[in-house]
Amino acid sequence: MKAVVIGGGIAGLLAARVLSESHEVVVLERDRLSDEPEYRSGVPQGRHVHGLLVRGGEIMEELFPGLRDELVQAGAHLTDAGEARLLNAVGWLARAETGLPLLTVSRPLLETHIRRRVTAKIVDGVHVTGLSFRGSTVDGVLTRDGRVDADLVVDASGRSSKLAGWLAEAGVAVPEPEVVDSRTGYATRLYSAPEDFPVVIAELAGAPEHPRGCAVMRIEGDRLMVTAQGAGGDHPPRDPEGYEEFLASLRGPLAQMLAEAEPLTPVYLFARTASRRNALEKAANWPAGLVAVGDVVCAFNPVYGQGMTVAAMESLLFRGHTDFSARGCQAFQRKVAKVAAEAWAMSSGADRGWTDDEPGAAQRLLGWFMKKWQVGIVHDPDLFRRFVRVVHMKATPASLMNPLLFRRLARYSRQAPRPERRPAGPTPR
Repeated sequence: MKAVVIGGGIAGLLAARVLSESHEVVVLERDRLSDEPEYRSGVPQGRHVHGLLVRGGEIMEELFPGLRDELVQAGAHLTDAGEARLLNAVGWLARAETGLPLLTVSRPLLETHIRRRVTAKIVDGVHVTGLSFRGSTVDGVLTRDGRVDADLVVDASGRSSKLAGWLAEAGVAVPEPEVVDSRTGYATRLYSAPEDFPVVIAELAGAPEHPRGCAVMRIEGDRLMVTAQGAGGDHPPRDPEGYEEFLASLRGPLAQMLAEAEPLTPVYLFARTASRRNALEKAANWPAGLVAVGDVVCAFNPVYGQGMTVAAMESLLFRGHTDFSARGCQAFQRKVAKVAAEAWAMSSGADRGWTDDEPGAAQRLLGWFMKKWQVGIVHDPDLFRRFVRVVHMKATPASLMNPLLFRRLARYSRQAPRPERRPAGPTPR
């Protein structure tokens, strides 16, 4: 059995890794690939902070034993997820040891090390132009240079996928995507890392009062990746002076913390952050021999760091799934939709605060409940641990609905302080 994977990013590589257990696999990547970690045009968000959630890191370690140590030896940093310094609308979140290993690494380094470990054949510089059909079965892909035959085609080409158009040409109609756009924009610059700088520090934006935030990670090469974020159209600028002014406008002390850090790069922008969910599992006449994973199905606002982890979870679905008939492929898409559903609910729910959509009763209730948690995780280390497990997909959002926690949440929400614009005292460590 031969499988062709369209796209050599994280979703495609992980799918190829699992499919290689039962198929001959070929990965077709449009970009020219280097043996060394390099930014590439096919990953326009690659120059910005990439959050590898704990669950995603664990799956990658399972698929590639020793990957974590390999990345640390290459300069990545490993810390406890509870050590991240996080500022929300209420204040600095509690800190507590969680036992959850958090890896901070640039996207190019992570992707390169995964690619080196994948045993599938990877062909770069290939422009896929469509699908090849035999009746109602996909039997390969079309490229600028010809055709590649396959028993199974996996579209993992990300946000830029042309799958809906290719299917339309074959008479297969897919539902219109659901889009939630918080109008978030990024601006990122690399700095030299002061010796005592935290591994992770972030200021979380929150609708509607706090459109500005940031995410900072220590990455390989003793560097800081500093991503300024602005929601609701309040985007950070490209020019260095405006970028620094944006950082200085944040409530936290990031600008002061970077005072001795040396800028190493220009400022890079990214604003293609709208969340988009394609209900491919609902197509009426889905063909045999075709499935889709990753951002092709559900592209999340990158600010939440969910994409790589959801892609990793989806890759495991290939284990034990042997039916790629039309019915089997649609069943697979239902599994993919289920894997992405909780992450979509959390991130799109938060982003709807930046849209003009009138929230329904369920959305209003969820918003009210999450505001209670915003306060609780500032005051209570145990609540913080529980919340971190959900954020890193080690527990489901339903675990936050435990009635035993409601009284504690109510107590903390009554004593919620109003945070100063800048936290007093020493820089948080």
